[in-house]
Amino acid sequence: MSGAADALQRRTALATAAIAVLLGFFAMNDVPIGIFQDDGHYAILARAIASGDGYRYTNLPGAPAATHFPPGYPLLLALLWRVAPQFPANVAFLKLINVALLPLAALAVRALARRVGGLSVIVSSVVAVISVATVPVLFLNGLLFSETAFVIALCGVLLMADRFVAPSGELLWRAALLLGLAIGALSLLRTVGVTLLPAAMAILLWRRRWRDAALVVAGALVFLLPWQLWTSAHARDVPSAVAGAYGAYGPWIADAWRAGGVDFVVAAAAENLRGMRLVLMLFGLYEAPGLVQGLAGVALLALAGAGAARCWPRANVSVFVFVPYGLLLLLWPFPPDRFLWPLWPLALVFLFVGVSHLGASAARPPVRHAVRVAAVLLATGFVTWHARSWRDRSWESGERANARMGIAAASVAAALPADGLVASDQDAMVHLYAGRLAVPLLALTAEQHVRRRTDDEVAAQLAGVLDAYHPRWVVVGERESLRAAVQLARRGRLKLRGADPSNVLVYDVVR
Repeated sequence: MSGAADALQRRTALATAAIAVLLGFFAMNDVPIGIFQDDGHYAILARAIASGDGYRYTNLPGAPAATHFPPGYPLLLALLWRVAPQFPANVAFLKLINVALLPLAALAVRALARRVGGLSVIVSSVVAVISVATVPVLFLNGLLFSETAFVIALCGVLLMADRFVAPSGELLWRAALLLGLAIGALSLLRTVGVTLLPAAMAILLWRRRWRDAALVVAGALVFLLPWQLWTSAHARDVPSAVAGAYGAYGPWIADAWRAGGVDFVVAAAAENLRGMRLVLMLFGLYEAPGLVQGLAGVALLALAGAGAARCWPRANVSVFVFVPYGLLLLLWPFPPDRFLWPLWPLALVFLFVGVSHLGASAARPPVRHAVRVAAVLLATGFVTWHARSWRDRSWESGERANARMGIAAASVAAALPADGLVASDQDAMVHLYAGRLAVPLLALTAEQHVRRRTDDEVAAQLAGVLDAYHPRWVVVGERESLRAAVQLARRGRLKLRGADPSNVLVYDVVR
């Protein structure tokens, strides 16, 4: 590398990181932890680890073992909790972790764009900045969520995997074992990271590299096997009524598939396909007419597909990982948005490569002109929608509404006598901000992903919580929980105690 090229490399990397730091502080907010449950659970687990209580839900009676989330991100937060253990004074400090991680994510995406896409240092830096400036990425980065850390690790493992599976890749057994270890560690950061294992295995087996495939699996099992043994041993530590929020994923999904059969699987896949339209939101097209959405979707798929095909010779795993990852997105009975955004940087690389390839002399003039027009229209929509969203910080409206409800529920719970257990739809915030043991009201069910739960169904689930934990009070803020509470009040199991000005209701449990 010449001196000028080396200087350009350093300057663009520095500029990329600096812009990402500014974006990280821009995304940071003052909303409390726990407004989306997952962030509250991460904080609870981090505190338990830092306090020496182990990987357990100390907010629940009996402090059951945690099996819902893999321990990677809570372990990272636990390091910060040891430095600043006073809650809620440490909330801003904890949120700084994602501010610090965002420039690392940008640099990781930049390296991926260089290696996978073969893009120049300047274009790779542009791709990196766009990826971390995308509104859903900023939204997740401003909360105590694991996506930013996962993007960093995902890019690193993809780079390692592509290098190893290449025909001219490193064939030493240590490299295969190291790749397996990296994939296993990635899966303990977010479960969806396990999809890299079948992606890498498929390429290795296709090339008849049997020994390497076995070593990769062996390395991955070093991390995956202990976690699976832990989750299997404690899979039923929490009652079935709250398994959707606190239980292991495996039994939760298996029970849903067994009960719903093929019809449920098909319905969940159809719902997830509809949910993937959320990508069109980035281009200001989420509420556009169906024809416009269809044309935009076809254009995005064609451009990204062309880019992926162009990248395939040097990035087998980075391209093929979309197959197992996509299947997981289709079959998982949960809105796909939080699974989509970690792959957005890689999809963006493919889009840039597709546009640069088809929009250049490689394509015939009609195709070349059509690609350029499509690229300009999509880029205009992307910039326009993001400029409006950045200006209004529109992504924070839901956060602040949840925060008001959560703080109100915590305040109500704090005022109740100390000799009873609280059940609340804001259980994480009640525990964190009121210092009370708290159990949830209506944990997520797989069935509600495909249809609205009936009044009888939500009442039955709430009754299951009352039977399992015997709380003294029920603190309700969300509409669906209120439906359940009203049903049980009519049946004599609950009695309205009072209401908070923020429309949080308190019920006594009738013994």
